[in-house]
Amino acid sequence: MFIEINASGSAGITVRPQPAVLSYADAATVWLLSWTGNDDNVIAAKMGTNVGRVADILAENIYVGSRDNAERMRNARTLMLQR
Repeated sequence: MFIEINASGSAGITVRPQPAVLSYADAATVWLLSWTGNDDNVIAAKMGTNVGRVADILAENIYVGSRDNAERMRNARTLMLQR
């Protein structure tokens, strides 16, 4: 919550929406989007979160193991497409 003072001197309260909390499955989706060439800011916009959270996922600071999960998802999709 932020308090803003306008030109007339009166204060107003602005509530900004909080970025979405991503799940472990969302983290795998972040990896897949990154591998297909999406920039961090585009991924953040698509996932409804902030760029810092996307960067933390890609640096494996949070959701450790989500990269491996994304690789399994990508490989399973490749196998399905080959049939």
